[in-house]
Amino acid sequence: MIKTLLIALSFLSTMGFAQAGILLQEDFNDVSALPGQGWVFDNQSIPPGPAPGWVQGNPDVFEAQSGPPNSYIVSDFNAAAEGGLIDNRLFTPLFSLENGAVATFYLRSANTPGFGDIVIYGYTEGSTEPMDFIAEMVATPPNEWTLYTITIGARAGNGRLGFVHRQPQLTSDYVGLDTLLIQSVEDAEVPEPASLLIFGLGLAGLSLARRRR
Repeated sequence: MIKTLLIALSFLSTMGFAQAGILLQEDFNDVSALPGQGWVFDNQSIPPGPAPGWVQGNPDVFEAQSGPPNSYIVSDFNAAAEGGLIDNRLFTPLFSLENGAVATFYLRSANTPGFGDIVIYGYTEGSTEPMDFIAEMVATPPNEWTLYTITIGARAGNGRLGFVHRQPQLTSDYVGLDTLLIQSVEDAEVPEPASLLIFGLGLAGLSLARRRR
């Protein structure tokens, strides 16, 4: 059960944001370099599969939102063994919340009939335990990259943004994350919210035959 943090957060989805000081920017041109830059990869899938966790994008499935065709990061059904439970976690480096923060990023999934992907995303005060942060759960849209935004109120200290691909392996496919930008919101306008489809956690009973790519 997701624990409530005692922080003032507003989770918003929008297609625009105000410019402010850049706290973190990542286009995922080289996923292998991210751990050395403070990113945390933590594949807690049960049992783990052949993929080590989040990996470099494959342009044969779909191309990046911007930049070179493979410049995005991916979690897919290979994160867990056949019939297992995917729990594939990714956390940004720490960033300052002294002036608040606005984070924008793009998600999309492959267009495989009968399969789909769920991503939980949210903020944590430096921990890499995903159950500690307030989160939204979204079904990643197929066929096109979609922009999401999180606005975090100003507070002392640092935080991380976390992304967790979590669902039964038999129902999952391939989900991409791209073009992450985290900015200070000091003197910036708060974006207008748009609708966001929220999904419950009742996925354990789902079982579909896996169609391998």
